[in-house]
Amino acid sequence: MKRKNIVQWLILLLGVILILFATFFTHSPPDSSGVSIGLNTILLSIGCSIIAVVIINFVEYQITIPEINILKFIDSWKVVAIYDTRQEMNAETNKLLEKAEELDIAAFGCKGLINYQGEVLKKRLKKGMKIRFLVPDKDSDFVKQREADENATPGEIKKTIEDLISWINDTRVSLSLANDQIEIKKYSCLPVDSIMRIDGELFTGPFMVKKVSQLTMAYQYRSGGKGYSYYSSYFDKIWSDESISSYIPRTS
Repeated sequence: MKRKNIVQWLILLLGVILILFATFFTHSPPDSSGVSIGLNTILLSIGCSIIAVVIINFVEYQITIPEINILKFIDSWKVVAIYDTRQEMNAETNKLLEKAEELDIAAFGCKGLINYQGEVLKKRLKKGMKIRFLVPDKDSDFVKQREADENATPGEIKKTIEDLISWINDTRVSLSLANDQIEIKKYSCLPVDSIMRIDGELFTGPFMVKKVSQLTMAYQYRSGGKGYSYYSSYFDKIWSDESISSYIPRTS
């Protein structure tokens, strides 16, 4: 039994004892019966008040405990926000990218990121930002299946991945970047959830059938919580496992 419950039961017992004592206490001083009646009333009032407080506290605790548990859960995972779509999420990620030092991203091609934030990424790369891209093998069955799931044109996602690779290679050359400043790996396992880690903020969301990625929901986690640790570690494990991921060669 929890300590809080034990304390409540002890206080409740005290209230019951006071009521019983007030009920059965009938002794009166020889010169006056009024004193005895007054003591009974006082003990009865105190006992009833104690029981009332315990009952109210118990009911309130039972009502609020689910909310308390939810708040504890959210705090332990450091859930910052849940977005209806990744389009809504982009407003937050775009602000973070303006000052980003590190970017890890697992996706099917990052078409929107490159089209709308490509120049921002280049500015940050000039200032030393590091980027790691993790994409599925463009020739895998998973990519073909994703094209079918999104009702995309056959070869569309494959071309998106190829365009990302070309952008990375062109950016490396144009900015004279070191090999480890912007990296890309392909993996052969089942596609991971969409993951974007921008310094101490991490965004993730599922890939859904009959929905393009920008129209699926997304979650935001902050560093220091279980969510951030879980997904950033997951990304690192796939990145470092040579049996399922490998570097896409740099071209000049």
